[in-house]
Amino acid sequence: MKSPRIQRRTHRKHRLHWSSTEPTPAELHPAPSEMLSGALLEDAVLFNATRKIANPPDKVLFLGMMAGFWVGLGGLAAVSAAGGVPEAVRSEWVSLPKFLIGTFFAFGLHFIVMFGGDLFTGNTMVLAIGYYNRVISLRSLLLNWFIVYIGNWAGTLLVAYFFGYLTGLFDHHQYRSFLNELVHTKLESLSWGEIFLRAIPANTMVCMAYMLGIAARGASGKIIALWFPVVMFVVAGFEHCVANMFFTSLSLMYGAESSIGRLWYNQSAAVCGNVVGGTIFIGLTAHLMNHWKSPISGSRAAGTLMAHDVESTRRARDSDLQPTEDNKCPSRTSHIPATDEKTKQARSNRESRGYNGATVSDAYGDNTGTDEGVPNFQQSTVTETDRPNTSNRHAVTILERFTSWISGRHNHQGKQPDPARMV
Repeated sequence: MKSPRIQRRTHRKHRLHWSSTEPTPAELHPAPSEMLSGALLEDAVLFNATRKIANPPDKVLFLGMMAGFWVGLGGLAAVSAAGGVPEAVRSEWVSLPKFLIGTFFAFGLHFIVMFGGDLFTGNTMVLAIGYYNRVISLRSLLLNWFIVYIGNWAGTLLVAYFFGYLTGLFDHHQYRSFLNELVHTKLESLSWGEIFLRAIPANTMVCMAYMLGIAARGASGKIIALWFPVVMFVVAGFEHCVANMFFTSLSLMYGAESSIGRLWYNQSAAVCGNVVGGTIFIGLTAHLMNHWKSPISGSRAAGTLMAHDVESTRRARDSDLQPTEDNKCPSRTSHIPATDEKTKQARSNRESRGYNGATVSDAYGDNTGTDEGVPNFQQSTVTETDRPNTSNRHAVTILERFTSWISGRHNHQGKQPDPARMV
């Protein structure tokens, strides 16, 4: 059997040579929704969790450094924008610098999610959901958190020192004044309890951005979904431990009036609050929406799932797209008799796979059409009847593309296709 990589190459090859006069398999199958929901969204998160745990420790550290690097670059742009506001305006419009910081700092999360990297605060939610669903162990979760946290520190310090301090970007008095105000607000004026409470909604918003980014299937949807929650927590003045790594370190390098001890004091409270926000306020609530066990009612019905309104919209749309006996378009290969067991099995698998058989690979847009090596995370809580019954264009296999292409060529020539040549 061909590997997924080889299948992808074969898929691209036949797609390039597809006849323009024949409908493609993608046209025969309704496109999926623009946003994942319910059990499929949870499957995507669990797939992400298992892949993160599968990374060796050195790669986990590397990915953590990458995330810290992107956070640092977003922080440089944020300080440049907010610090450029005159001091008189900052004192009168206190929310303006916060909005400018949030506007540009959010792009660091875009780079992490859409390019690569492991952010400590995002992993608190992803791995917690994996632990609740018993696909990862507590030891693996804690080890990943620790390594990613160290990597985030290394990446943010690298950017702060080499690109923020040695380059002299903020030598101007106005920037130094802004950094001094920033570090005083974060390190000197807040108690441990205040930092802890501010950190909970901060990571709640960041993990909400992560969840919406995973749910959105298109690039534009991901960009929008990742931007708004980050701007919300920054404008509100909440505390994010990875963001504080960069902003407080850069401020201390430029001589802000505080100390390393106060920096770690802030980190201890921010980390605890961020863990609560990621694991409970998003991770646990997302898990409970899909796996609620009522002590009052004996019903085992799944009920509403995560992103229920999105699921409802999808069901209403899919009911309109369901083909009837008068207008449904049969597969162009359904008339071809199967001559061996391999062809019969491939056809059976293809016909049985629609939205009910959508795999984690399908959720990520993988065109291989295979789910080898991907565990079935959903157990008895969500039944197949709870999922919409529509086809998924990503589930079209290489065999269907090849046989359909051969069938189309023979039909144009007025000949009956020879099934033996198609397997």
